[in-house]
Amino acid sequence: MNGKSLRLFTSSLVVSATICSMFVGMAIAQSARSLNPNLVPVQGKTVNNFVPKGWTIQDKVEGDINRDGKTDTVLTLIEAGTQSERGRALVILIKQPNGNLQRLAVANKLLLCSSCAGVLSSPDGAGTNIEIKSGVIAVSQLSGSRLARETLHRFWIDKSSQRLVLIGKDITDFDRANLDSTVTSQNYLTGQQIVQTFRNQKLVSTKKSPIPKSKQLIENVSI
Repeated sequence: MNGKSLRLFTSSLVVSATICSMFVGMAIAQSARSLNPNLVPVQGKTVNNFVPKGWTIQDKVEGDINRDGKTDTVLTLIEAGTQSERGRALVILIKQPNGNLQRLAVANKLLLCSSCAGVLSSPDGAGTNIEIKSGVIAVSQLSGSRLARETLHRFWIDKSSQRLVLIGKDITDFDRANLDSTVTSQNYLTGQQIVQTFRNQKLVSTKKSPIPKSKQLIENVSI
């Protein structure tokens, strides 16, 4: 087998392993339980009031989501227990003038389950990072193995409906060995998509195209 054939064979093995990992993740996702939004109270005094039986708080991020000067909260809930396949969900809470909390949204399709990120899964869930800045909630998730994917969703409160909507999504597919990558950025406010390809960490191509402007609720966004 010559050098070129060996490289192609190796690349095929990597791609095949990644595809297998994706199908395994999909099967696991189907077995993990989904949080029923009806079990999450509309109002409460503390964040613990919004945690249904059988679930626990995995993470808590605070920031001003509706830009009223008060500290709001994004909870990451995970199924209680020690099983490897556990469902996860986001509960977004807005602080009221009286200090109580009000449920703004429950996103039960957005987060990967505890072992759905493939090799990059951690013992208590997929690699997830959540930030609140300038009224925007950014949810980043990492999955895969050598061929990995980082998915970043951005949400803010739509003025007309006062609901959380998806305003942008970035998908970065990259090879963790050589760092070659493709970044697809979709902006639903401007209706534009930009696809950039990098080789040896250098930009080699940029393609722009129009996409439909949409107002997809956070409750309907699926990873």
